[in-house]
Amino acid sequence: MTRVHLARLALPLLAALSAAPRAAVIDLYQGAAGTMPQAQPWMTFIGLGLASSVAGGVSLDTRLHPSLAAGYFNHSLTAAPGTWALKNPAFPDLDPAVGFTLGFELALPDEDHLSNDRAGFSVILLGDDQKGIELGFWEDRIWAQSGPDFVQAEGVAVNTLTKTLYELTIRGLNYILNADGSQVLTGPTRDYTGATPSVDPYETPGMIFLGDDTSSASALFTLGSIRLEVPAPPPWWLLPAGLLALHRRRR
Repeated sequence: MTRVHLARLALPLLAALSAAPRAAVIDLYQGAAGTMPQAQPWMTFIGLGLASSVAGGVSLDTRLHPSLAAGYFNHSLTAAPGTWALKNPAFPDLDPAVGFTLGFELALPDEDHLSNDRAGFSVILLGDDQKGIELGFWEDRIWAQSGPDFVQAEGVAVNTLTKTLYELTIRGLNYILNADGSQVLTGPTRDYTGATPSVDPYETPGMIFLGDDTSSASALFTLGSIRLEVPAPPPWWLLPAGLLALHRRRR
């Protein structure tokens, strides 16, 4: 193939690449819709707490029952004890090799904990390899659960009282947390499969949880929109067969 032919082949490929979607975004919860997360297609509610619809999202108060947990999952408990199934079978794969991001709007005006290793609001994000991260939120700090021993690991002082857009990304063996576009915390992902809670979400690939998951803390918090971003699959023309087809067309 001549240099001119190579250039002619490269032009449509570059144009196709620039037009290809970079990521797929799923609205796990549309806070502006005025309905509860469990009334929408992607999330379930498990636990006991005072939940109410508010402007732009949902408020959940677990302070009335501090010994009980409550929150939102992308899975439902099945009839078999301790097993989970996706609420929506269309939920995408969460491959840490290519990365994925969970975005959520959170305001945490009140939080109380009995232990330095527990938090009234937590987020769990696990990849398909069952590895991921659990972050605990206090009114003035965000920190990571260390692993199946569940003690406080790396953390950062952050004011979580007012509505903030958090974006939690897992890529490879690490996670990154952004708050309103600025990185605030990063560290290695963990394997929590050695934990033995009464309701165990840690051995379920692709698990997402937002809420109060401990009997040693409680909180009043508001969740706004929740979004999941995963890389879109490459279009056919960028796959080997597609490249070969374009090559033959140009010839």
